[in-house]
Amino acid sequence: MLLGEALELAHKQNSEVHLAHLKVNESDAKVTQARADYFPRVTNETNGLHLGEKERLTIPQGSLGTYPADGAIPGKDVTIDLGKQNLIVSTTTAAQPLSQLLKVHAGVQVARADAAIARADAKRAEDEIALNVKKLYFSILAMEKRAAAARLRIQAGEEKIEEARNAVAAGAGLEVDVRSGEAEIAEARNALGTLEDALADARIELNDLLGLPLDTELELLAPAGDEPATETMEHSFTAASTNLANTALVTNAFAHNPELASAQTTLIKANAGLKAAKLEFVPDVSLFVEHVYQNGVPLLPENSYTAGVRVEWTLSEFGKRTGLIRERSAQVEQASTNLGIVEDRTRMDIAKARRKLDRSSTALAAAQAAVDARAESRRVMSNQVEAKTANPSALSDADAKLDEAQAQLLQTQMARAIADAELERLSGDE
Repeated sequence: MLLGEALELAHKQNSEVHLAHLKVNESDAKVTQARADYFPRVTNETNGLHLGEKERLTIPQGSLGTYPADGAIPGKDVTIDLGKQNLIVSTTTAAQPLSQLLKVHAGVQVARADAAIARADAKRAEDEIALNVKKLYFSILAMEKRAAAARLRIQAGEEKIEEARNAVAAGAGLEVDVRSGEAEIAEARNALGTLEDALADARIELNDLLGLPLDTELELLAPAGDEPATETMEHSFTAASTNLANTALVTNAFAHNPELASAQTTLIKANAGLKAAKLEFVPDVSLFVEHVYQNGVPLLPENSYTAGVRVEWTLSEFGKRTGLIRERSAQVEQASTNLGIVEDRTRMDIAKARRKLDRSSTALAAAQAAVDARAESRRVMSNQVEAKTANPSALSDADAKLDEAQAQLLQTQMARAIADAELERLSGDE
């Protein structure tokens, strides 16, 4: 697996990145909810009622007069039920907020700020995971090389012990040389075991970052060439050009750095919250249209309609709203101060990262030179062993030193890749 493939896999499958994107989706949904308050709200309240007693109208006997032919009208008391004992009352209201729209707008600003913060956090999570993948990737490659070098060291030690035993048998060597070689091999085997344990742990951690089953066997491929590709910047600078480059990186960071974006958006959110707190003193004014249906009172219409203006105003809360304004003002000041801190820290971190990246370039050149030198030494030793002017153990020892130099080169490549990734993270580059 190449490094680019590992980074792409982590972006798609890492659980922390996935969780961060789910939080973005949640924040976007909250924006939709907040925007809905701009529009009219239609509500219905329906009640099914059973009355314990009904209203009745009683017409007393003779209340309508007494006539010779007919007598009293009515001839006896007459009771008339007014309405039903079981009835339904349903009220449907459509209300459009007016003055509340100012508060709604502040709420939408807060929701959008939360969504922007969630996106910045998601970008920060992606950058952090990418950085950790690069660290583990190169660490595993370097540990594999060191493990190979340790095995060659053990092989060379075993060959030296055999050569020492032959020398002792021929009377040209000492038994102490054999004992010393055996002790060195035991120490090398212990170091190899420790290295293999660390390698197994690193592979499990990498599988976890990539979202793979923890027991997945991955074959990692070293990057082509002498160093990892970096397309974002040139690393040979004069002092003046370095300052110009740092200024450009700071400008870019102020526009794209996720931590800065989060701090900037937090300030916007705090200002929107302060605005909403001040609007608590504004009365709630709404236009409404209301329909009432009832089927139990014959003296009232079955369907009736009402339209008008509704005003609600809290006259006093004994300082609650004033306290809320003071709280939100303090939050604005905190967010402003935090933004200044993050900006200063970003400037310092960019300068440090640039120096680290420049230094890693010189270290990479030195490590490559060491690999070239070890490769040449190994070639010369191979010729000497072939010509029987050197023992085979010397060739194994040269192989071990070459693998160790290659492991150091991979370690230096890792430092370079990490420094580059850190600078990209700080400057907000994709």
